[in-house]
Amino acid sequence: MHLSPTQSLTRREAQILRQVATGKRSIDIAKELGLSKHTVDNHRKNILRKTGCANTMEMVLWGQQNKIV
Repeated sequence: MHLSPTQSLTRREAQILRQVATGKRSIDIAKELGLSKHTVDNHRKNILRKTGCANTMEMVLWGQQNKIV
């Protein structure tokens, strides 16, 4: 299921997607946001599922196309 821009991600998912787009690893994102790496990985997995993307590169491209990144 691909989300339309109006269905969008949660605020936290969008925040993590922007961090991923800059090349940051889950552990670095977790430290910066005060979360566990497991929580960040779960958000990343949810973003992939919601957007229908197969990998991180597709997820970042989706974010760019939908003006989230």
